[in-house]
Amino acid sequence: MLQKFNALNRDIVVNVDGKLLHRDQAGISSFDSAVQGGDAVWEGLRLYRGRIFKLREHLDRLRSSALALAFQGIPSHEKITEELKRTLAANGMRDGVDIRLTLTRGVKVTSGMDPRLNQSGPTLIILAEHKPPVYPQDGISLLTSAIRRFPPDCLDPKIHHANLLQSILAKIQANEAGADDALMLDSRGFVAETNATNVFLVSGGAVLTPFPVACPEGITRVILGVRPNSPHTTTATSWSRPRAWRSSMRAESAPSSRGNSSRDLGKFMPSPPCQSQRL
Repeated sequence: MLQKFNALNRDIVVNVDGKLLHRDQAGISSFDSAVQGGDAVWEGLRLYRGRIFKLREHLDRLRSSALALAFQGIPSHEKITEELKRTLAANGMRDGVDIRLTLTRGVKVTSGMDPRLNQSGPTLIILAEHKPPVYPQDGISLLTSAIRRFPPDCLDPKIHHANLLQSILAKIQANEAGADDALMLDSRGFVAETNATNVFLVSGGAVLTPFPVACPEGITRVILGVRPNSPHTTTATSWSRPRAWRSSMRAESAPSSRGNSSRDLGKFMPSPPCQSQRL
């Protein structure tokens, strides 16, 4: 499963700190914290018929993550919403749009790790693309990765940060094994999530999804009406359940049809219809 270039995105405009730039000219400073140390937070959004789905919840989580990392001068919800409007209007976008909203700690006065070197406030980046949900509805294969998710005493999963090395390493393993994505465990061997999404299992008429101990507090799974209720799900549990699926805001929901590239996990349970929030 490899995403492909969409010709509709050939001349899209990207918003970098309020400047609307053609994708070929858009860029950030080499002194920006996202370049220096992956020091940024982000949210993935979807646009449906002129509305961004659960925008306020995502902006709340973005601010919460930025505060946890002690960002200074975090832009208000109103400011970010206005920049989202400008970006979508400049691209003539109304539906079927994937938005990556990134807030970095900002530009440093000189290279270095110390946040005190950031003296001009955060950098806001809005990348909106014409993009359907990336996962097929007929099921995907999952490889159980050897890369583990951090527990909260190592790195709090409630911080939705842009340093995705764990996910990238797990995705590399899945690619090399010919699987679509990777199922990731926590440091104790319990199911946490995939490299990109929350994960769900059906057992005894109930839907199970892990507590956010080693995975983020997913907005989509709350919308689906599923509260975290399974702190000790193992891979054996995963293979024995007749239905499994995964979800995220950008990918929507998709069935997991196989595990370890061969074990059958059956069909998925479709999610309820979505509701969106008007910009």
